[in-house]
Amino acid sequence: MVVRQLLVADDLGWNDVGFRNPDMKTPNFDKLATEGIIFENAYVQPLARTAFMSGMFPFHVGMQHKTVLHGQAVCVPLNYTFLPQELKQLGYATHMIGKWHLGFCKWECTPTYRGFDTFFGYYNGAEDYFTHIVGMVSALDEAVGNVTQALKDRGLFENTLILFTTDYTFAQKAVDITHQHNVSRPLFMYLPY
Repeated sequence: MVVRQLLVADDLGWNDVGFRNPDMKTPNFDKLATEGIIFENAYVQPLARTAFMSGMFPFHVGMQHKTVLHGQAVCVPLNYTFLPQELKQLGYATHMIGKWHLGFCKWECTPTYRGFDTFFGYYNGAEDYFTHIVGMVSALDEAVGNVTQALKDRGLFENTLILFTTDYTFAQKAVDITHQHNVSRPLFMYLPY
């Protein structure tokens, strides 16, 4: 059985998971870590998002800034193809939930113009977490378990790429998309928040 799942935990501390810290109760993360591969050396911010989405070193595409500021007229040049655009050509349904943070100075720079079928989230680098999160680690682990179980229940777990971070509202949207997804197509869901 081949499982195509990629989990990226944005803003999750090194010691905030049970497989590194027995005081943390994260059974779903622990199970994924035990059964999968832990990629431990990566950085977030637009630099890493740019590299992940475009496959290009951020300095080569003008995204060398520490962060894209609100109102800053910058985005990855439109002649660069993003990962979801490539995956769509392979028949994937592509959905994004959460933090875009790759520029939004014109519509062509936004997620649905860069290969995502749907986008539910925010364009800049932050939102008010305090109004959405009740216990970051426990909420995140529960969300991982809910999304993973929904994928398994629908027979989608083996053909799904997931990038996951934090927040119950976004996690519930991911579960909803999973339940509504046509199981005859592979699924790419990107959840940075």
